[in-house]
Amino acid sequence: MRETRKASRAALVLAAAAVLPLSAQPGPDNSQIMERLERLEQQNEKLMEEVRQLRTELNALQGKNAPSPPASAATSPAATEDALAIQQARIDEQAQSKVEAAHKLPVRITGMALFNAFYDTHADAGYYSGSTGPMYSSANAGGSLSQSIIGLEFDSPNSIVGARVHGDIFADFFGSAGYNSQAATLTYGQWPMPRLRTGGVTLDWTSSSFSVGVDKPLISPLTPDSFAQIGVPALSGAGNLWFWEPQARFEQRIHLSERDVVRLEGELISTYESPTYVAQTYASSLAPRRPGWEGRAEFAHKGGEDAGFDFGAGFHLSETHVAGQTVSSNLFSLDGKYWMTRWWNLEGTFFRGQDLADIGGAGPGFSIFEDQVARPVHADGGWLQLTLIPASRLSFHLFGGAQNNRSSDLWDDQIASNTSYAGNVYYQLAPNVFASFEAAQTRTDWLYSGRHLRNLYDLGLAYLF
Repeated sequence: MRETRKASRAALVLAAAAVLPLSAQPGPDNSQIMERLERLEQQNEKLMEEVRQLRTELNALQGKNAPSPPASAATSPAATEDALAIQQARIDEQAQSKVEAAHKLPVRITGMALFNAFYDTHADAGYYSGSTGPMYSSANAGGSLSQSIIGLEFDSPNSIVGARVHGDIFADFFGSAGYNSQAATLTYGQWPMPRLRTGGVTLDWTSSSFSVGVDKPLISPLTPDSFAQIGVPALSGAGNLWFWEPQARFEQRIHLSERDVVRLEGELISTYESPTYVAQTYASSLAPRRPGWEGRAEFAHKGGEDAGFDFGAGFHLSETHVAGQTVSSNLFSLDGKYWMTRWWNLEGTFFRGQDLADIGGAGPGFSIFEDQVARPVHADGGWLQLTLIPASRLSFHLFGGAQNNRSSDLWDDQIASNTSYAGNVYYQLAPNVFASFEAAQTRTDWLYSGRHLRNLYDLGLAYLF
C-alpha cells in the first residue's frame, strides 16, 4: 500500500500547486479559471490511472490477479481492503467448485441440457429413427430431455514421448431408444438410460497425432447441424454414415504453407453387424464385430478469417462373416466443406460401395437367397447442407440426403432407398442458450410395401455448459 499513499500525496501536492496561483491573481476571468480547472482534472485522471496500475501490479505480486475497480471507487485503504476481500472470496469459491481427477489432473465438465418438444407422424419408426417403418401407424407427440449430453474433457500436464495428452468422453440418456424402425421397441423418452456416445484419448505431436476411442467412421467426418436429431444423428440411413465404433487412428499433417495443410489418416475400426436384417435361420451365425481398415487424405486451405475450404477422399475395407461365408464390405467416399464468407457455407459427403450396414448405412448390408449364397447389397448415397448466417445470433440450416440400395440385391421387403431432408433455424438467446425449430420429412421406399412418409416437427431449447 506504500505506492498508493505516495500517489495520493502527489495528487494533493499537485492540487495545491494549481490552486495557489489562482488565489494570487486579483479578479481572474472565468475562462482562465476554467482552463486551469480542466488541466487540473486531466492531471487528476492521469494520477488515478497510475494508482489503478499500481494496484493491479500489487495484486499480481500477491497472487490475486484481481481486476482494477472502477474509477468511481474510493482510493482509501478501507476501500482497497474491501476489494481484496471480495476477490479472495471469489478465488475461494472457484477453488471449492474446481473438479479434479483422482490423480490431481484438471477435468472440465461440458455438455448440453436439451429439451425437445416434438410431433412425429409415424410413431412406430421409433423417435428420430433414420427411416420410416413398412407399416402405417398413429402419430406421436411429447417432450423429453433424453437427448441431453454430458461430457468430461481432460488434459495431462505431463507429456508422453514428447506428445501432449488430452481426451474426452460424452454420454446421453438415449439408451432405451431404437436406432432404426425394425429395432425400435420403446417410445422415445420412456425409461431413459445413460448411453456412451463418443470418447477417446489423443497424443498430439507437432505434425502428427495418435488416438484411440469411439467415434464416427474416418470416411464420414462431417455431421448435419441439428438440435432436433441428437440421439440418432440427422440423415442417419439417408447418406450419413454415423455409427460410433471403437477405433485406433493415426494422423500425419504436412504443412505446405501457412494456409495449406495436407492430412493423411488411417485407422483400424471395429464394425458392428446388426442381426435385425438377418433371417432368423442365420442370425446365430453372424459375427457381430469384425475389424476393418479405413484411410483418408484431406487438403485444407484457409483463405482468410472467414474463408477457406477442405476436401477429402477416403476408403473402407472390412468383411462380414455369416452362415460360414465371407461378404466383402468396401466403400469409396468424398467429403468437403466450402466457406468464403461468414454469411454462408456448404458441406457434405458422398459415397459408393457395398455391404454398408456395418458402419451406419440403411440396411441390409447383404442378402442370402434360396441358393444359400450370401451376396453384398450395393449402395450409393450422400448428403449436402447449406448454412446461412444473416446475423450473429441467427442461422439457418438446410440439408438433405439419400441412400439407394440396388433392388436386385434385396431378398425380401427391405429398404430400396431412404431419403430425408430438413430445415431448421437457430437463435442465440444468450451466449450459451439456443432456441431452435426444425421441420423434417423422411421417405422410405420398401421393396414390396412401397413408399412411406414421415414428418417430424421439433422445438428445442438448449443450454450449453
